[in-house]
Amino acid sequence: MPEVSARPAGTPTWFDLTTGRPEEVKPFYTALFGWDFEDYGPALGHYHRARVGGADVAGLVPKSPDMPGMPSAWSVYFRSDDAQADATRIRNLGGQVMVEPMQVMELGHMLVASDPTGAVFGMWQPLEFHGSALEGEHGSMTWQEVNTRDSGQALTFYTGLLGATSQPLTGVDYYYMLQHGPDDIAGILQMDEEHWPPSIPSHWMPYFAVNDVHEAVRVAADAGGTVSVPPFESPYGTIAVLSDPDNAVFSVIQLSQTP
Repeated sequence: MPEVSARPAGTPTWFDLTTGRPEEVKPFYTALFGWDFEDYGPALGHYHRARVGGADVAGLVPKSPDMPGMPSAWSVYFRSDDAQADATRIRNLGGQVMVEPMQVMELGHMLVASDPTGAVFGMWQPLEFHGSALEGEHGSMTWQEVNTRDSGQALTFYTGLLGATSQPLTGVDYYYMLQHGPDDIAGILQMDEEHWPPSIPSHWMPYFAVNDVHEAVRVAADAGGTVSVPPFESPYGTIAVLSDPDNAVFSVIQLSQTP
């Protein structure tokens, strides 16, 4: 089981879900991924941590009353060594800081920002909490990509912010890999008008690993979710795009057994 204890700065470290219907979506994710939840109480706005076999894998944030028009959505967080310095770097690179760096009790420091194309993401500077403890196992984070209307702007922004390099995915002229050394850390996908309606803004897409993508699709539909994109094959595994009962969109992937 690929357990994770620490990650270098500039690499993905955590997914969390902001939702207006926490009591409806928790049973959905328990059915789909086998998650159990711990409520951190009113001091943290009833933030929930989701776990698989005792290992932290994701978070759930109930929407507060001052978020009436905010859609339910998954967020991707990147590891930071200095949240204040990253906030300055985000602004210098053309992004916007939406939630200024703040300390979350003894757990760490966080900020929320958007890139120059409008995709929202977070940065996490850990103290006691380091992020997801599992990767690539059923119900845990395994990949992330930004779907953007301007891949050139996104490439410049994220390579500068995350200290990453980039290269086109072999044989694909609309997808780029962000890399830390030899490791792929995230993707950048150019949204086109043919496949992406103008109403869909630039956004980060989280991917969760599943043991059987067809079973995941069946369970998601039975548990009140929606199959946004049925299973399809990729060089890395079989992928489907799902929505939970509060319309938050995410992807699942049954990873290939061979590289």
